[in-house]
Amino acid sequence: MELERLARLLKYPAPSDIIVLTGPPDAGKTAVLQQAVGRRKSEARATLYINCREKDYMSSQAFAAQFKFQLIEQFRSKALKDFAFTTLDSLSEFRSFVMRLGPTVSPIRGSAFKQFLQHFQSPSITALDDVLKDFVGFLRACKKGPVLPTIIIDEASQLQQWKESENNQLDALLRFFVLVTKEAKLAHVVLATSESFFEYWLSERVGHHRFTVRVIGDFTEKLAKEFFSKHCVPNLSEVLVPSYEWQKIWEVCGGRPKLLLACVERAAETLNWTDAVQSLIDDAMRATTQPLHPACLTTRTEKPLWTTAEFKKVMKILTDAPHNAVAEPDMQAMLGGRGDEILRSFILHNVLHVRHAADLRNKVDAHGNSLLDIPADPQGRKIITAVSPAQQFAMKRLVDQLLTS
Repeated sequence: MELERLARLLKYPAPSDIIVLTGPPDAGKTAVLQQAVGRRKSEARATLYINCREKDYMSSQAFAAQFKFQLIEQFRSKALKDFAFTTLDSLSEFRSFVMRLGPTVSPIRGSAFKQFLQHFQSPSITALDDVLKDFVGFLRACKKGPVLPTIIIDEASQLQQWKESENNQLDALLRFFVLVTKEAKLAHVVLATSESFFEYWLSERVGHHRFTVRVIGDFTEKLAKEFFSKHCVPNLSEVLVPSYEWQKIWEVCGGRPKLLLACVERAAETLNWTDAVQSLIDDAMRATTQPLHPACLTTRTEKPLWTTAEFKKVMKILTDAPHNAVAEPDMQAMLGGRGDEILRSFILHNVLHVRHAADLRNKVDAHGNSLLDIPADPQGRKIITAVSPAQQFAMKRLVDQLLTS
C-alpha cells in the first residue's frame, strides 16, 4: 500500500514540491524506496538513488561523485540507452545545450549525448554546484522528451552533518532541489529520513512551503499480525509455532516491521519466544536509560540541553498520556520556560519522535488504539511520541521502577 502511494506521487507529470518521506525508525522506508526504484527501472524511468547510510557522503565532493556515477549508470540499461541515442540526439535544444558546454566537448560531429557524457565524466568537473548546473541544463534541454527523472536521497538527514565550510555547496544542493521541483518542474525529488529533526532543519533552510511530508507509519495490529504470520513465522521450524504468544510480542514490538522481524530472528536463535521478546526489552531498556545521563551522549556535535530530571519528567508525561502521545505545544508547556529548546534537543538526539496529526487522525497508534481524540497543534499539527513501541514499553518500566525506588 505504501509503495502504491509513492508510485502514484512519482507518476505526476509536474512535481510541485520536494517530497520528504518520513516515519518512525525501522518502519520500512528504505524497503519501500528500493522497491520503487526497482519498479521505475523496469519501466525504463531514470531514477537516481543515493543511500547516505551505505557510504560516507558527508562532503559535497563525495556527493557530487556519486551523483555523476548514478546519472551515467542510468543510461547503461538498453531502454534508456536507446532513448538517449535516438530521442535526445534528435532534439535541437539538447544538441544546442551540448555545444555550449565548453572545452570538454569534442568539436567532432557525432552523438550529442555521447559528447554530453564525455563532458559530464570529465575529471575537471568535481564541484557539486558545477555538477548540478550541468544536470539542470541537461534536464531543461531534454524537457520536451519523455524524461522526468526521480532523485531519491535515502537517510537525507546526513546532509545536516556537512561541515560549516561546505555551507555554500549545501545551499547549492538545496536550491537545486527547489528549482527542479517547485519552480521548473523538471524532476521529482524524494528526501527520506526517520529523524524528526530533519523537518525542522529543512524548513529553516528552504522554507516549509517548499516541501510536502509523506509518512510511512507502523502497522495496525491486524496488519502486523498478518505480516508476522506470512513473513516471519514461516521462516521458523514448525516446533516453534505452538509457543507463539502474540500479545506479548505485540506489547513490545507494536506494528514496527523491523522489530517484528528481529523478534523472529532471536526466537530462531533461542528456540523460545519469551527469551526473544526479553532480549528486545533489554535492548530497549539500554537505549532508553542512556538519556538519563545526557552528558554521556556524544552522537551529535551539539550537546544535549536537557537534565536527568527533565527526561524523567518526559517519560512520565508520555507514559500517563492517552495513546502515549502528546501534542507538541503541550509538551513544550509541560517542560517549562525552556520547553521549546529542550524538546528540540530531544528530537535532535533521536530521544523523542515527531509524528504528524494529519497522518494519525482517523488511524490507530502502534498498539491499535484510536487516535481520533489526540489534540493537535492547529498550525504544525505535530505529535510527540517515543521513538518506538519497544522504547515506550521501556519508558513505562523505568517510570514504574523510579516510583518504587
